[in-house]
Amino acid sequence: MAICRSRRRGGRPLLPSSIPFLRSNHLSLSLWYSDFKIYAFNYVLFRFGSAHSRFLKVWFSFGACFGVIALLILSVMLMWYSWGAISFKGGPFWFDNFFSPGRSISFLDFALLILSTLLSIAFHEFGHAIAAASEGLQIEYIAIFLAVLFPGALVALNPSSLENLSPFSSLRIYCAGIWHNIVLCLGCALTILCLPLLLCPLYTHGEGLVVLNVPKYSSLYSHVSPHDVILTVDGLRVTSTDDWFKILTRDKSQNIHKKGYCVPISWVEAGDILMAGNSNGECAQDFSPFRTLSCTNSSHFMSDKMDSLKHCLIAKDVVRLRNCGDTGEYCACSEEEVCMTPIEHPGMSWVEISYESPYRSSCGQLTPGLDPNPNQDQNPCSQSFVYIGDASFVAQSLRLSPYKPRLGLFLSLSMYIPYLMEKAIHSAFHVSLALAVVNCLPVYLLDGASILETVLCYFTQLTHREKQITLRICLLVGTSMSIITCIRVLYALYFIS
Repeated sequence: MAICRSRRRGGRPLLPSSIPFLRSNHLSLSLWYSDFKIYAFNYVLFRFGSAHSRFLKVWFSFGACFGVIALLILSVMLMWYSWGAISFKGGPFWFDNFFSPGRSISFLDFALLILSTLLSIAFHEFGHAIAAASEGLQIEYIAIFLAVLFPGALVALNPSSLENLSPFSSLRIYCAGIWHNIVLCLGCALTILCLPLLLCPLYTHGEGLVVLNVPKYSSLYSHVSPHDVILTVDGLRVTSTDDWFKILTRDKSQNIHKKGYCVPISWVEAGDILMAGNSNGECAQDFSPFRTLSCTNSSHFMSDKMDSLKHCLIAKDVVRLRNCGDTGEYCACSEEEVCMTPIEHPGMSWVEISYESPYRSSCGQLTPGLDPNPNQDQNPCSQSFVYIGDASFVAQSLRLSPYKPRLGLFLSLSMYIPYLMEKAIHSAFHVSLALAVVNCLPVYLLDGASILETVLCYFTQLTHREKQITLRICLLVGTSMSIITCIRVLYALYFIS
């Protein structure tokens, strides 16, 4: 994505800048490098940049300052993390959580990634082209290339014209692509924040998570269906996908208060009788292990023996009972009940999920969002179930959206529209940010190399030879550290995780 600066050796001479539109597009193919040169936009971009030159120079001056500061900060961060990769003492890298080796990429994800990449590259190169035009430079061509397997684009300028510019004017051109990528990121972030307001006439937001799709491999396939609305998880209201992931992936061992259920003593005794007939001491099928909570007020039932035993109960029946033990002080159970909590093993979590089915024909018209603890008798369209297993796996198995259609028309289409909009905006944000970060690095053939070379022009105490040596050393070190950091990230993702 860097602007071509090197002088051409051999080849045909450049056409005069007065007739930039006479050339036709050109395609060149080879085994390692192929490109498609576009000349059609040269005149339009030059006219636009020249007409708004004063405003664009101020605009890209902010970009130049941002680019230099970003280059310095990212260079320090690169040194820190690459040293951590060598000494194995560094902390996690920025992108450790960006990709996950266990996360599959769907066709939709791949398509959005391609479109986001094209959009980010177009914004990047448009910045270079307009910045050059505002400085009075004629664009030679815009090229889309494929180097081995890596796609990219560039804006080619007349190198002799570049050399006649002041250092700060050159910085405006070199930093323009990075600046435009950051502006695109800010635009995506602002759109995401305003999206609930923009979609307010047709969708409600924050009243649960709409289930868009349940894969057959999901453990929740037999519990929830598309168009259901998940209301609470473990009694906590979920209003966004972030809430869903945070609740399911939280460390429950750090919870001070244990949640329990007021179980009739007769149920416990019946479960103990069934468990006694099992020689291995494990709960039978459809039964789950429970233990009593010490906070119970059923003092006549709380002997040391009973407190230490494992009791087997049917989870789907227990989850319908009244809760107790939330505060850790008083269980609020009657004398005929005992407060019990499920026993969780490492890698196995007890998750109580409540949901409603407002779009089913048997439920009539849309039902509003329920209270955090829905009552089955008050709303027959609401249900609860218990999932016992790996909560982190099930967290990624559902496709959810926080936007609930106000109307029940064309549900499959109307539910997916906000989801696709959010996903596309998120994808554009991350790709544009990654493109800006990569081009800020002091690496060969990237914008960071041109920015660094221009910054060295301000060190007048150095001779031309010393500047060239300094530039080569910095680029060699920066490129090496970038490769080391990439290897470290790949190693951490696919070998340590």
